[in-house]
Amino acid sequence: MKILVTGGAGFIGSHIAEAYRDAGHEVVVLDTLVSGSRENIPAGVRFVEADIRDHHIKDFFISENFDAVNHHAALVSVPESYREPVEYASVNVAGTVSLFHAAAECGVRRFIFASTGVLYAESDELPYAETHPLAPLDPYGASKLAAEQFIATMSARYPAMEIVTLRYGNVYGPRQRVYGEGNLVAVCAAKLCRGEQPTIFGDGTHTRDYVFVGDVAELNTLLLNSPVVGTFNVGTGIERSVLEIYREVAHAVGVEPAPVFGPPRSEQAHIALSPVALHQATGWRPLTTLAEGIRQTVAWFCARTTPTNAHASSPKHSFRNTPADSSAAGVGD
Repeated sequence: MKILVTGGAGFIGSHIAEAYRDAGHEVVVLDTLVSGSRENIPAGVRFVEADIRDHHIKDFFISENFDAVNHHAALVSVPESYREPVEYASVNVAGTVSLFHAAAECGVRRFIFASTGVLYAESDELPYAETHPLAPLDPYGASKLAAEQFIATMSARYPAMEIVTLRYGNVYGPRQRVYGEGNLVAVCAAKLCRGEQPTIFGDGTHTRDYVFVGDVAELNTLLLNSPVVGTFNVGTGIERSVLEIYREVAHAVGVEPAPVFGPPRSEQAHIALSPVALHQATGWRPLTTLAEGIRQTVAWFCARTTPTNAHASSPKHSFRNTPADSSAAGVGD
């Protein structure tokens, strides 16, 4: 199968491209390298440096004749989305619509779209199922919801196209980019490996649903040949607090620094995503334990880190328990 992976030079996208290659598929990565890295692109995978918003994207699809598209290119920082809402709408909405339209018009059979679990309305009814009301609280979440709605509306014109939308929890693992105030596991690992101390905003009781990137790559590989279509949560259904993640990372690094707290930030207090529908449809479930996933993540960060000062006197880097969508991967992440 010939597959296009957008955002394949970034965190999640590069793991998926690698898994596709290992499964014997022909893989092409499209990325702007705005936030991705050439180092992440797997060996044996062809790379095209381009933007999903390029006016010639349809010509590209015509020339390549892809069987499937895995769309992980996006901007993913919640704080940044408030500062740059127009750019988030341009990349995450208009870019996705342009890509989807080109793929559909050129006969792509399967389209996998990376969305986010921060779409759901805040509620005490956890974990959220796919039927839970949608009410994103930030421009990033709004851009992903708008992209979902465009795809759903346009798909009626292309009944032969198989579409899967994945609403990710907090995806973590090796190659995750440290930026801004998000990506809790990556920030903790990078700082603690350097002998520095992160700052926890609030009291550390905010919770998210953490899923290892290796399990996510396995899911995306499974979905290539699956008849399953629809929208699914990708998570564990388990809440993990900021303090729990911090302590797990510190344990893996081999240090025991006391947490340093900063002022609270405005964000959803608790998020967890029910994996039941996805498991029933595909048989997939995340198998990597939190301890093992963090061990692998810390090993990757510490191997690339030079220790600086002791924890007690080191400079501090602040973070929030915001989606790593995630989540989702950036234009290259």
